[in-house]
Amino acid sequence: MIRISKTQFSRIINLAALVFAAFLAAAPAARCQIGESFEPKNEFGVWAGYSPDSPHLIGTTSERQLGLLAVRYARALWENHSVAIQYTLDVLPLELVLQPKITKVIFTTPPPHTTFVEGHREYVYGGGINPIGLKMNFLRQHRLQPFVASSAGFIASVHRVPIDVPGGTLFNFQFDFQAGFQRYNLSRTRAWMLGYKLIHISNASRATLNPGMDGHVIFLGYSFIR
Repeated sequence: MIRISKTQFSRIINLAALVFAAFLAAAPAARCQIGESFEPKNEFGVWAGYSPDSPHLIGTTSERQLGLLAVRYARALWENHSVAIQYTLDVLPLELVLQPKITKVIFTTPPPHTTFVEGHREYVYGGGINPIGLKMNFLRQHRLQPFVASSAGFIASVHRVPIDVPGGTLFNFQFDFQAGFQRYNLSRTRAWMLGYKLIHISNASRATLNPGMDGHVIFLGYSFIR
C-alpha cells in the first residue's frame, strides 16, 4: 500500500509552485513569439464531476463516492501553433462525499488494532479551492484538442472525511492528475470540456489518523474565452 507523508506532500506542492512560477516568469517573452490569433486569453468556466468509487492507490478507504462542482479561471502562460500552457484556478463551492457513518470504534490488543463499525451511509458537505494548477493543450490548430493537467489545493468539510472519527480532520489537502479533450467553436470563444481526473484527498499526516481517499472522477465543463 502506497502512503504519502507530510514531507512528500509538501514536496509535491512546492514542485508544482516552482513549475508555475517558472512558466509565469517566461510568459512575457513567449508572448512576443506568437501570432495575433494565438495571443494569450482569459478563460472562465464551470465544470462538474463525479467519482463512483474510491480505489486504493494512495488512500486506504473504500466505498466512498465524490461529487464536485467548480468554477474556473484560466490564463494562457505560453502558447504556439501546437501547444498551449495555462495556469488554472478552481473554486469548488461543492465537494460532496458519500461515506459510511461510523457507529462504533473498537480497540483491541495485542497487537494494537482499530476496527470501525459502519452504519448507514451519509453525505458530507465540503468546499475548497485549488489555487495551483497547470494545463497543457495540444493540437492548437484543431477545434478538438486533447489536454493533460494537474492541480492542488485544499478542502474544508462540515464533518471529517473520509472517516468521521476522532483523530481525523475537517481540513484536508487535495491534488489531482487529469486528461481529456476540449471542443472549441469556430470563433474559439466557447469550449466544451470532457475529462478524467485521479484525485487524492488527505490531511498529509497532520493528525493521528490519515487514511486518505482517492477517486476516479469523470468531469464535464463549459467555458468562455476572452
